[in-house]
Amino acid sequence: MIAAVLVCLLLSGLSETAAQATKPNILLMYIDDVSPRELGFYNAPRWVGGKNIESSNESLRAKTPMLDMFARDGAYFTKAWAAPICSPSRAMLLTGRFASLTKWWYNRDYGTFTNAQGETEDFVPLYLTSPILVGHLAQQAGYKTMWAGKPGMKTADLREFGFDEGVFLPNAAFKPPSPYSPEFRIRWSTRNGERVRINVDTGEEISIGTQRSFFWKPHIDLMNFPGTTEDFTYWPHTDELRAEYGLSTYGPDVESESIIDFITRSNDEDKPFFIFHNSKLGHKAFNFIQPEKGNDYPPTPKLTWDEETRSYTRSEVTITGSAGVYETEGINDGGLYRHIEYVDYMLWQYVEHLKELGIMDNTIIIFASDNGTTEWGKGSSERQKGPHVPFVVYAPGMELTKQGRQEELVHVVDMLPTLADIMGAEDVIEQPVKYKRHGLNLWPYLTTSKRRHRIMAYAYIRDIQMIRGRLVMRDGNRSWWRVDNEVEDYDSYPPITNWSALPPRFRRERDNLIRIMRKYDVYDTAHDYI
Repeated sequence: MIAAVLVCLLLSGLSETAAQATKPNILLMYIDDVSPRELGFYNAPRWVGGKNIESSNESLRAKTPMLDMFARDGAYFTKAWAAPICSPSRAMLLTGRFASLTKWWYNRDYGTFTNAQGETEDFVPLYLTSPILVGHLAQQAGYKTMWAGKPGMKTADLREFGFDEGVFLPNAAFKPPSPYSPEFRIRWSTRNGERVRINVDTGEEISIGTQRSFFWKPHIDLMNFPGTTEDFTYWPHTDELRAEYGLSTYGPDVESESIIDFITRSNDEDKPFFIFHNSKLGHKAFNFIQPEKGNDYPPTPKLTWDEETRSYTRSEVTITGSAGVYETEGINDGGLYRHIEYVDYMLWQYVEHLKELGIMDNTIIIFASDNGTTEWGKGSSERQKGPHVPFVVYAPGMELTKQGRQEELVHVVDMLPTLADIMGAEDVIEQPVKYKRHGLNLWPYLTTSKRRHRIMAYAYIRDIQMIRGRLVMRDGNRSWWRVDNEVEDYDSYPPITNWSALPPRFRRERDNLIRIMRKYDVYDTAHDYI
């Protein structure tokens, strides 16, 4: 009898392991400050090129053969929304909720809460307002989980988000600057009795906000990383890596190499993986190797794409010098388009590795951005410039019923229920009490004959609400726009000045959108977490 029970338990364990191994792997790449107009397959007539935010210069537009393939062979959405700024955008993605529940209203505008000591703190972590996050879903579904890139979680404990491992670009609230890159940072100092910011590398005063390098000679923190004995430690964490580390070390390469290693280890353990790659590429930063350029899009390693072999080659990089005077080889001249191209290169690396392991057909890659492009859309309340983001789903081994351009409304808040479905973790958000969320499951739209996904996309800038339906849109300036026909630049919609001149269905949708906004209009009445 005992032997029979042991056999049953053993078979049960083997069955569970086999079931986990067949679950789709998921790579969710969330880049920084990039509007759809910057990507060629969206076919917008203008984009950011150099210092011109309304450029039509094709030589300053990103070439993205991998993302082009994802969009062609997978599905991409022209009406995807997030938030106009990064903190609430990531909050929505991780929680499946709007700010009425997360209390993350804007950058540096978070709900307060009372801690265990009875003290009021001015920042409430997401795992308090929303105890089921996408990382928790993945862990409970048997996934091996990794968070790479920008944490963007202020003082929150990064161990509480449901990720087994982390490779983070500097999380300034977490620990002091990396001892391996003491000079590549901007910090506060006191000079002549006044507090000023200085470039530590040159000692010069600077007007740019404090930061640590996250591109060249980067500050990188590790969480629960193989080969380390503490929860958090600095990278490089081995003698071999420390010997190689220097001016020519590029932060995104550390991310991609760590991700590839994580994929290999997950495959060796017969475990599905979930990777949240929150890349800093696309974000402006102080250019420490060319300080005269100030805050811009620092250069990346040069890339060459071979269309015949459909492969990238990355140049070897050599940077030498000190104190703000550097000689460089193997890098380009920088720019937003170069950042986007490097994202494409990283995606190529992942796809090639997944093919080598024979698991590409069991992997889903989701690509999106947190908000619109800096100086054009980021932080904007005008029309949909702020919340409008690219959104692509690539799943080559799955039978998607939708392919190519999709005009349906979608939102990053949809990620939590969508991933719950893909991972087989629906019970986590449905039982014993349904977990309240605002996101809708996108997977049935992508895999069945379902023709519609959601009736509106919603965002906010502190207490100002923005909403888009299928016919009309209200922006953060409280202006209304007609959006029943998509415009070429995703921006120049006709304003609505005479509602009575429109068919009744436009007014009905407007009234319904106003009712929806009223439900979420709690900035003044429930701003904080209780």
